[in-house]
Amino acid sequence: MSELTREKMIESIRAAGVVGAGGGGFPTHVKVDAKVELVIANGAECEPLVRVDQQEMAERPGELLRGMQIVMAITGASEGVIGLKRKYTEAIARLEEQIRLKGLSSRIRLHPMDNYYPAGDEFVLVREVTGKVIPEFGLPLHVGVVVSNVATLMDVAGAVDEGRPVTHRLVTVAGAVTAPGSFRVPVGTPLSSLVQAAGGATVRSARLVLGGPMMGALVEDEEQPVTKTTSMIIVLSEKHPVVQRRMRDNLRQLHLTRSACLKCMMCTEVCPRNLLGHRLYPDRLMRSLAADVTEDLEAYRGATLCSECGLCSVYGCVMNLDPAYMNREMKKKLAAAGVERPAPVEQAERVFAATRKVPTQRLVARLGLSDYDREAPVRAFDVKLTRLRIPLKQHAGAPARAVVRPGQVVAAGDLLGEIPDDALGARVHTGLAGTVSEVNDDSITMELG
Repeated sequence: MSELTREKMIESIRAAGVVGAGGGGFPTHVKVDAKVELVIANGAECEPLVRVDQQEMAERPGELLRGMQIVMAITGASEGVIGLKRKYTEAIARLEEQIRLKGLSSRIRLHPMDNYYPAGDEFVLVREVTGKVIPEFGLPLHVGVVVSNVATLMDVAGAVDEGRPVTHRLVTVAGAVTAPGSFRVPVGTPLSSLVQAAGGATVRSARLVLGGPMMGALVEDEEQPVTKTTSMIIVLSEKHPVVQRRMRDNLRQLHLTRSACLKCMMCTEVCPRNLLGHRLYPDRLMRSLAADVTEDLEAYRGATLCSECGLCSVYGCVMNLDPAYMNREMKKKLAAAGVERPAPVEQAERVFAATRKVPTQRLVARLGLSDYDREAPVRAFDVKLTRLRIPLKQHAGAPARAVVRPGQVVAAGDLLGEIPDDALGARVHTGLAGTVSEVNDDSITMELG
């Protein structure tokens, strides 16, 4: 690594379009341009039923360790920790073997965790690994840490060592399908093709949830494309509670809150951020909404602390209300009103926080998904694609600026979208060769053949 300067490594990551693969999509070349003591690889997988991180760690342990070494070199970190669940026995065995063979045991170690939700939340993960609590309204940087998803670190290794752009994504297909599995597909692949690869839906009136049963969104268009941050889709009946919750509109949510909230505080009692000491009180928001007291938006800045994990709704509320949804809507109002995010503040962790971990298996049962908690092995994607629609915004920040035109023939790995000048963003590439058929502000469509 001596021939690679810090600047060259960061530039390689930028050029490859690497972003946070865990869901946030923050441009990695910006995130790693920092000085910290510790790099944490997040392999704990928040969402129930998702399999991709444990599969990536088991199949590509060397790439993960290489990516961690690169980020440690860039940030000056003296230690790297891979946070993963204790039940990932194959991944643990493969990683321990590679750490030993590469002589990395003095610098990189594993941190096995219990199977609870949301173990993959970066605030919870940092507390698990370091014993430190990230300040309220703060970032991992405030406690000397950079957290990166394991797939992101593998992309970092490919970018720096091979100049390989991010063009493919491993995606778990779970739920009511014939053969659940994980498939490595090009970015831009229609979600419907993933369902087809898993043998098709086994229920009538099937709906797709993109991203997991707790934090995922209901898919309105099954031709919606896979992006760099897609890790999972779940196929469920339209009558399933996970789907029904997402079909309530804003007015319905508000009416239910006003008519049924018991003001019992259970939503706050299970909130992972509140347990870390952060002043996030879903019950207070619900009471205020029920009383129609929302004029002073400054009083609701705590809503921006919400990670939208959904425990308050699924596990806390006995009336089947959705405090997480109401928090999300309040965050939108705060942003639209220009309410500034406060400076980070250190808060004392609640003394019984360690006793409030929600077992994932119990959560799966509460969600009504026990029958779908099946193996989803990595399998070959054998669906023939004729078209890719590649979004220009698959990341935090500004959409990429298209650098191709209709009729242009492109090869696999070619650049499609560039970062706009003086903007936070990420480059976009194609994973397959084809002909550009349409370019607009949102996406680039390619015909394959």
